[in-house]
Amino acid sequence: MRVRSLAIPFPLFRSPLAILLASMAFAWLAFLSPASAQTSSGSPNGEIPGEMAPRPARVTINGNTMAARVTVFVPPSYPHDLQDSRVAGTVILRAVIAKDGSVKEALPLSGPQQLYKAATDAVKQWRYQPTVVEGVPVEVSTTINIEFTPGKPPRYEQQGAAMPQTAAAMDPRYRADILRLIEATHLKETMRDYGHQMMETLRPSIEDSLPGIDNRKQIVSEVEKKMMDALESQAATDQIIMVYAKYLSDDDVKGAVAFYESPAGQRFNSISTQMEDDLSQSGEQFTMQNLDLILKGLCTTHPELRGKADFCQKDSHQHSAFQSPRAPGRTHGVGGN
Repeated sequence: MRVRSLAIPFPLFRSPLAILLASMAFAWLAFLSPASAQTSSGSPNGEIPGEMAPRPARVTINGNTMAARVTVFVPPSYPHDLQDSRVAGTVILRAVIAKDGSVKEALPLSGPQQLYKAATDAVKQWRYQPTVVEGVPVEVSTTINIEFTPGKPPRYEQQGAAMPQTAAAMDPRYRADILRLIEATHLKETMRDYGHQMMETLRPSIEDSLPGIDNRKQIVSEVEKKMMDALESQAATDQIIMVYAKYLSDDDVKGAVAFYESPAGQRFNSISTQMEDDLSQSGEQFTMQNLDLILKGLCTTHPELRGKADFCQKDSHQHSAFQSPRAPGRTHGVGGN
């Protein structure tokens, strides 16, 4: 049985094969779009068809790298009343650095809530050297640690891996927004479906690993039930929350919620697995078709291949040495049933 990949907006639980197919499928979206249809036929001179991939509008850079780019630093203020009452700890912020180097967003992720304002008020005044990717300024997502210790000035750190250690330690509003996104994308139902398929695939191997006893099937069923209970546990949900928080700001999450709670978002979520399958097959077929054209182009630009490479033979279009990795089935329309 083929284990289907998960139909969720941010793929967190995919088999290695599903990751490969999904990457391949979406990489070919540019080639299959109407805007690039004129270049999709390939060229006999060996040029690779398609358009250049768009540059990212925002990149994620680890905190140590960004720490070296601070040009204006305003030290956080540690209120005396909080020091006297021994309110201490490390405030972790998710920061978005604008294209001009200013701090566009500083969202508290964890730490003593009484110190959130002191940390964010300071960080919002910082400035960084603008980050440029291929000559174009981009926004940067990073994390900032500010440690508050009574009797000492607040200590500033930036660590790329700095994140709350548990979902319970996150800002409650941020955590609630992520839970809302999980609900909007029906992630728990998809995980349940994936878990059943995964266990069905693994059942023979698990059974074979057990000694030759009469109740082997009963033991495998017990394993499956416990695995399903684990996938539906709060610990599994918290793990998903932590991964979302690693890559998405609260604004990102809210934007995704707005889409996936809309009729269009619900429709997209329901058919995304079908789309992935169709795009994967289309990508494979497109690759093989253009590979033949590209190889024939090499016969023109590299005379040393003539008479030696199979693909340079006159009848190589009928007996290609390169075959599709799987036999092509019928062509589906995107999202077709």
